[in-house]
Parts: sequence; C-alpha cells; structure tokens
Amino acid sequence: MLGQTLKVRKGLILRLYDQAGNFGEGEISPMPLMHVESLSQAETQLKKFLTKSFQQNPDLFKSLPPSVRFGFEMAWRTLFKKFDLEEKIHSRAEVIFESERAENHTTLKQIPVNALVTGSGDDLRHQCEQIKLDGFKAVKIKVGQLKVHEDLKRLELAKKIFGNQIALRVDANRGWEFNQATEFAMGVRDFNLEYCEEPLRNIKQLEKLHEHTGMQVALDETLWSNPDPIELPNSSISALILKPGILGGWVNTRLWINHAEKHKLQAVISSSMESGIGLNWIAFTDLCLLNKRTPAGLDSAKFFQYDLADPPFSISQGNYVFPNSWPVANKDYLNKISQGGW
Repeated sequence: MLGQTLKVRKGLILRLYDQAGNFGEGEISPMPLMHVESLSQAETQLKKFLTKSFQQNPDLFKSLPPSVRFGFEMAWRTLFKKFDLEEKIHSRAEVIFESERAENHTTLKQIPVNALVTGSGDDLRHQCEQIKLDGFKAVKIKVGQLKVHEDLKRLELAKKIFGNQIALRVDANRGWEFNQATEFAMGVRDFNLEYCEEPLRNIKQLEKLHEHTGMQVALDETLWSNPDPIELPNSSISALILKPGILGGWVNTRLWINHAEKHKLQAVISSSMESGIGLNWIAFTDLCLLNKRTPAGLDSAKFFQYDLADPPFSISQGNYVFPNSWPVANKDYLNKISQGGW
C-alpha cells in the first residue's frame, strides 16, 4: 500500500446492544499511511465518546476521527436500522435486513465489483485470465511503481486478454510527475481506459494533464483531507473514488455522492482494506446510497488469510451477493479488550 508492504491488519470491533440483547457491530480499523489517527488514538476517542451524552450533542460525533465515525455509525445503524434516507432507498435496505427471516431468498441483492490486479509478467497474465473466467465486468490495475514503459506493457497485455468485455481502470496513487503521466496517457490513448486514479503528485496540474492528453481522471487521496467538494477541479475529473472508512462513514459518503451526481461525475465506492465486516457494510452503503450501479472496489478481501466475518466476505461471478444471514464477527479471531455498560 502506497509503496510499503503490510503483513498484518489491526482494528477494533465495536458491538452495541439494546435491552433485548440485539446487537450491531462496527469495524474501526485505521489504515497506516491512509488514516491520520492511530489505532490507539481511535480506541481512546471511542471510549471517551461512549461515556458522554452524545445523543444530545451531535457535534461530539462530528469531532471523532473518520475511522471511529465509520465504525460507530455502522454499529448504530445496523442495530437500530436507521438510515435517514428516502423511502425508496430505505425499502432497499430493509430487503437485506429482513433476509434472515425470508423464506424465499430470490430477492437478495448484489452489487458488481471491480477486480484488483497488482502483478506483472506471467503473474499478471494468470490474474487477468482468472478474472475473465470469474465473470468480472471491470478491473483496476495498479500502476506508477514501475517505469512508464513497463506499465504500458502490462496494460497492453491486460487489454489483449480482456478485449472490450471488461472495463479497464488504473490507479497510480500519485506516482508520477507531469511528464511521466503525460507519457502514460499518450501510450494508452487507444486502450479506452475508463479512468486513471490520482496520476499526479501535484494535483494542481490535473487540468493541464487532461487538456494535453484527454485522459479521464479520478480522485481518491485528494478527497481524504478535503471537506469541501467545491474546491475540486471538476472540469478535469470524471470520477470520485469514495472510501467510507476514510471519509468518515455514511453521512460524509452521501455528501460526496450528492456532489458527484450534481456535477455528473461517476461515484465509485471503495474499501480501505477492511475485514469482511467492514466490506459488507461498505457494499450495503453502495446498495443504499448509489442510484447508478458501478463496480465497487471491494476485491481487497482476497489479500486476507483469515476473515473476521461469519459468513466470510466472498465474490461470485464478479459480484458481491449479500448472504442469507447478516455477517457478524467470528469470535475465534477476536480478543476482548473492553466490556462496557453503555
């Protein structure tokens, strides 16, 4: 991730109970290099928050770090089924939550997922061939870590395998200077890229890049510390990559979706390497908040050796199908660090 290798993912699972013993769970897992807050800071802020009368003071919630807002909101909304949405969207949400008691599961929902590719050479070839067999309709390939001509060869190989059957997205994670990004953009002119995420280290040059090359650009990292969508260079942007775990949950994600719809930008919901608990909630957020389906960035589940979710998060034929029972945290993989009486 962002030039560094991570072997272990750490986080918290918050479980909120009502008096009848029903519970909702939320994942709080700040990502090194992506979140400003550390895990210990998130835990401290969460405990302080739960001891205060936050229901009478909404500003307390707004002051929480993004990872804590994401996890608390997940637990709260799952427990009380509160979504504050239009009736038509709320009814979509109820289909999922009521699925445990439904005799006929044919109404269960699913969302498309874009496959994630990180390899090169034979590894890249095998990944792409498997993605095609698995029925994905979109794929995202990481670029920007190698020389530009090497990335172009990787894209050429992928395009040869996918043809026009699978939409091609790339993510440079701000890996290029302007000349490098221009070289790449000119090299993929005939590849019909859907978009390139964050091609430049200097965001101020995005409009110039678009004017010079015509390449469609998406924003991801730029949104994390930018609370005001008005400040974005809309004329050169075609898509927004929205990570609820970094943006701070449901409400902030909806803010960006509204901005995308207003300016006719594509909104793509994506993960920040959450476990299956968080991924299921992000998929549910996608299902409820997006009016227009587009493959979501949820393929990161494959990098985990073990999944906290029971049933585990899994993708079938390029889609995440919501399971018959709402996933809960598998206690075999948890250590209880606190037991409160809130």
